[in-house]
Amino acid sequence: MKSSNSEFRNAIVRSIGVGEDKAIKIKDLIENRLSSFRKESQDSFDSFKKNASRIITSILDDEGEGLCRVKKGNAYWYYWTSQKDKDDAVEQFEMSEERAFAFAFIKEYLPELIPPHIFSALQTEFKRAEEVLDHSELTKYLSKIDFNPMGYDMHSVLDHESATIEERKAWQFVFDCTFEEQCFSANYQSIHKSFDAKELILSPQRIVLLNQHLKVLAHEHNTNTTRYFEIGKLHDLTASKEQFIEVKKTEYETREKISAICHTWVKSNFEATSIADKATFTKLKTDDCWLIEMELSFPIHFNRKEPDPFFIANYLSGFSDSIVVLGPEFLRREMLRRAGSLVQAYTVQTNSELIVSASPKAMTRN
Repeated sequence: MKSSNSEFRNAIVRSIGVGEDKAIKIKDLIENRLSSFRKESQDSFDSFKKNASRIITSILDDEGEGLCRVKKGNAYWYYWTSQKDKDDAVEQFEMSEERAFAFAFIKEYLPELIPPHIFSALQTEFKRAEEVLDHSELTKYLSKIDFNPMGYDMHSVLDHESATIEERKAWQFVFDCTFEEQCFSANYQSIHKSFDAKELILSPQRIVLLNQHLKVLAHEHNTNTTRYFEIGKLHDLTASKEQFIEVKKTEYETREKISAICHTWVKSNFEATSIADKATFTKLKTDDCWLIEMELSFPIHFNRKEPDPFFIANYLSGFSDSIVVLGPEFLRREMLRRAGSLVQAYTVQTNSELIVSASPKAMTRN
């Protein structure tokens, strides 16, 4: 429905005249200048008028400049105080090449974090951005840019346009419950039996794009634990009447000091990220070796009241033998376990499938 996106807002801005002598009532504005939007929206007149009024009110200037209103009889009449004010407002909706580039980048690489209802409302902008870039030299930038935060060209397959109606509904439902701090019940397809095949009551805390998976960090009422749930694995979602439980960050995260020996190329990787903001590097006697010391946040494990090394260990494992963790002990222990399992899997006459199968249980120490 056009009345839900910026094209409708743009039409309102353009349809209101300049000067008090050109002032117009909302009723006349709808009937004479916005009739095509009114027809397409299929809203009742009162509903359409209410939406238009909400948009106009949001643009009004309290200081008597820009968009103003004057009361005549029982109705308000609206007008722009100057052509410049109107032109400035119209310009906000123009799709410049730079804005088109930003829209194209977001749609290509970060669509998962846009709530479905907002993504739907942005379709006009996305389409207009494509049209602008078709005739722009900025396309050369998009063709020369790769966004590979995982170190390889792998992007999430979660897509607004290819998702089924049911998938989009579930996606939107979880976003809505998170933003509105509303509990919901759901079943979850988990590899951990404690969460699989039973109804969960969740208080969603925040939406997170983690390792190319869109997840909701939620407090689970029955077990009184807080953990990440992959949104695509939640099903049978229903609003719950349970009281929402807000969890403080200190209850599901802890800050821990890390020390490690790393190669210069690993140090360079750290320095290219926000990790380096609170890290110190000390040159060691061996060529290209550094002692790195820093503080990182660890989630508290949902099975045990201690830091969970899983995500940090995954990240550090990507540097292979170019980094050796010295502490804390729980992280060093997990890195050592992984190293031992890999040695077995690659060098010992053993069943590699058994090692792979047992890995998640070993990491959670179930």
